[in-house]
Amino acid sequence: MNGVSIRLKQWHAQLASKAFIATELARAYALPGGGMRILISDRDGWTDVMRRKFRLTRHAVTFGDLTRASLEDYDLVVPLTIEDLKFLDTVRDRIADNPIPIPSMQSVLLCDDKQQFNQVLVRKGFGEYIPRTGSQIGYPYILKKSIDEAGQHSHIVVDKAQEEGLSDKRTDPDYFAQDFVVGPVEYATHVLFKDGRVVFSLNIEYGFDTDTPIKGRNSPSYRLLGHCPHQELFAAVLSAIGFEGLCCFNYKIRDNRPLLLEINPRFGRSLCGYFFAYIRHFARERAL
Repeated sequence: MNGVSIRLKQWHAQLASKAFIATELARAYALPGGGMRILISDRDGWTDVMRRKFRLTRHAVTFGDLTRASLEDYDLVVPLTIEDLKFLDTVRDRIADNPIPIPSMQSVLLCDDKQQFNQVLVRKGFGEYIPRTGSQIGYPYILKKSIDEAGQHSHIVVDKAQEEGLSDKRTDPDYFAQDFVVGPVEYATHVLFKDGRVVFSLNIEYGFDTDTPIKGRNSPSYRLLGHCPHQELFAAVLSAIGFEGLCCFNYKIRDNRPLLLEINPRFGRSLCGYFFAYIRHFARERAL
């Protein structure tokens, strides 16, 4: 992307974000009834953004340690980490009516292990949407750690010399090689999946100043909100692995086809500033 294109995208992204926030706040206030009592787990660098947005709503939001909270006192409990999900899995009877389902631990652990996730999706017939893995792929490819967060342990391999420098990781069973989808644009779709359908989703387009970005380690030039055109596919994937709850699909496009890089089986960080909009769907159900 050239400088002019990036500046136009940045301008578009700012307008889209402001319009989304204003529209969702107006829709929320148009609903009858009061706000919800919401408990969200505390996580450094995440909760401040959510706190600022929720101040504009009618909801009473508390941030804290889920393991020490009286979960029964809240209308909605929102876990932010895998550890939070593991805890809530052990106390399902205390949050049986939670508006956001707590996913099965089997589906959480499957998504958390990227290599196993790829293998299962291929077996279930979604192979055309998974970048190739194995030792026979060409350059560039990405060397990933099976269980990782924000690409902390990922390495893009572009030639033989770099490959030899990573020989210890190439033989490590915790790592695997995957075809790298070249291009400066990556997408994250935050999906709330419940009762076999997408209740609400928000798509974020990330634009980078390189064709070989690692999201989480490279800072994007812009973040543009939009509609996800692949909801039917994502719903089919979630149904196939038995997942219900809140998750985030990360993907890139090649030849007009989405290629899934991973599913984060938890709340995604880029949702923090917009999560208040999801609550409208639960508040509406309570008001009916």
